[in-house]
Amino acid sequence: MLFIWALAFILVLQEQDFSAAADPVSVPPGSSGRSDWCNEHNTIHRRLDVIEEQVEKTVEYLESEVKTLLKDISETAWSAPIAPGNPIMDIFDDAS
Repeated sequence: MLFIWALAFILVLQEQDFSAAADPVSVPPGSSGRSDWCNEHNTIHRRLDVIEEQVEKTVEYLESEVKTLLKDISETAWSAPIAPGNPIMDIFDDAS
């Protein structure tokens, strides 16, 4: 049975053209088609690099803003004096 599977595998491999499977764009070497494809590929990668850099800068900026806001909130919460005898007001309580 193993022999039959091996023989079937060999027959399938002979039917396939490995050079076409390895190269997604079948263009003869030296033709302008390959050059155009490579130029487009490189252009896409340059654009993706620019987008990645912008996203990283934006994330860093937003992280710093969130840290600043959290620091301001925590400082405000600790510096608010609560007089003895006054009820603690819940700012999230819906009075309506």
